[in-house]
Amino acid sequence: MKRISLIIAIVLATFGLSAQSVDGGATPILKKLASKYAAYTTMKIDYTYKCEKNDKVLDSKSGVMTIKGEKYTFVFGNQTSYCDGKTLWNYQKDVNEVSIFEYIEEEDNLLNPAKILSEWDKEYRAKFIREDTENSKLVQIIDLMPIQSSSFYKIRLVIDKAKQEIISISAFEKDNTIYSYHIDKFVTNSPMEDSSFVFDLTKHPNVDVNDMR
Repeated sequence: MKRISLIIAIVLATFGLSAQSVDGGATPILKKLASKYAAYTTMKIDYTYKCEKNDKVLDSKSGVMTIKGEKYTFVFGNQTSYCDGKTLWNYQKDVNEVSIFEYIEEEDNLLNPAKILSEWDKEYRAKFIREDTENSKLVQIIDLMPIQSSSFYKIRLVIDKAKQEIISISAFEKDNTIYSYHIDKFVTNSPMEDSSFVFDLTKHPNVDVNDMR
């Protein structure tokens, strides 16, 4: 649960930024991003995840996230999370097991992407680092530093300057671990059925159910 919550937070870190205590020219960039992403009715994100420490790759995998308002699905390795805004299902494919949790408003900051989007800017300061070139694209690099004590000291955003879209997000832990998420494909405003955000027991015969509600 904690791992999935952290990943959701990092992947969605700036989709609702309005930017507090921003310097170095980051303010207009973040405002444009906030306005653009806030206007999307749905988002589908195909990403590649990589965990590194001391120049060694510890883990790497691909995944997909879909978002519609407060509803989301999140695929990470063998685990898929479904949330319809009221109930959260965490399904472990390798053991055919699902854990069910009741939606709790007080835990929005961990489990509900909508809450993360609306309150993320209250927790970070941002700084424009530089413009650079990545895969023949002009990119803008911005760092977000947590205001309160945290296990990581910054989140780095790499933004396609022409498209005004996030290319990658990386979280730098104090123990030198770096969690990176490269956005391979980003599709917006596609139709999504509400039923797709609910775990369907009929499609998973003999699943082991842990109902924690």
